[in-house]
Amino acid sequence: MVYPDDYLLCVIQLNYDFKAGKNSDIIMYLLLNTYAGGGSAEKKWDLIKNTINKKFKDLRIIKVAASSETNSFIQDVITKKEKEFIIAGGDGTVNQFINKLIDYADKKEIKEIRIGAIGIGSSNDFHKPIFKEYLIAEIPAKINFNSYELRDVGVIKYKVGSEFFHKYFLLNASIGVTAEANNLFNNPDSILKIFKKYFTGLAILYSAFKTIFSFKNIEARIIFNPNEAYSFPVSNLSIIKSPNISGDLSYPGNADYQNGLFDIYLTHSMNKIDLINLLKALSKKIFPKNEKTKYCKTSIIKVSAESDFLIEFDGEIIKTKCAEFSILNKFLNICTS
Repeated sequence: MVYPDDYLLCVIQLNYDFKAGKNSDIIMYLLLNTYAGGGSAEKKWDLIKNTINKKFKDLRIIKVAASSETNSFIQDVITKKEKEFIIAGGDGTVNQFINKLIDYADKKEIKEIRIGAIGIGSSNDFHKPIFKEYLIAEIPAKINFNSYELRDVGVIKYKVGSEFFHKYFLLNASIGVTAEANNLFNNPDSILKIFKKYFTGLAILYSAFKTIFSFKNIEARIIFNPNEAYSFPVSNLSIIKSPNISGDLSYPGNADYQNGLFDIYLTHSMNKIDLINLLKALSKKIFPKNEKTKYCKTSIIKVSAESDFLIEFDGEIIKTKCAEFSILNKFLNICTS
């Protein structure tokens, strides 16, 4: 999710005692976003910080007061050739770090970096499916740097005015009702603020239903490949690496983070009842097959419209009239346990 520009960023330098044995020479940095989860992340961190202290030696905390300092921090650690990082926060915290890392590091430097995460955000889709053995005080953590894999990274090339920009994602991206609901989730009203802090599942449903009742389909042109292009009133377009999209909502199947392909789930021409039924189906990990739905696999997809539309990617939001989605195959080393 999008967090305030002044979010607290803690950088922890520490030595890690691996399951496979001590490795006391490794320097690691832990980035902590206590504003994740609508402000609930700090309490979650308090539950596990003592356990983390026991797992790590020589714990040193460096606090960065503003996200503007994060750029300097990443440039500094890349210059020093630091290689291992833990991101403690929500999916948006991981996404922000990855985007800044790719912006500042070259391909060779990126291949040497490994990234772990602790899920103290709202949905924590990065960690799904969540296995009991990867929990610390019921909080998901993937911080075993002996167990990692190269994962695909989604790329969004989009236009604002006359300029093109790039954003990156690990899990999924969307256009349509899902993106609009995420935007509401990131900019909550007074009721949603309470739900986000104390009742994550209810907050997700509130965002979904409130968005559905005001949503209008987006007239867009979608190009799946040079020989396959359509114009649709798009209800929702999901560009998937991980089927888990928010809370308990999920597309069918398992994630394949290394195949160089997106799973594309398109719904179009839907009314409000259709969208509510889609929500129900996704709560059961079912994607309906009918004249208003389409599924395919592809490594590239282009979307354009006459008016601006929102794109959501791992909880972050951008606005554009045209975008191209592609993949960097097996690009980032991510901890798997």
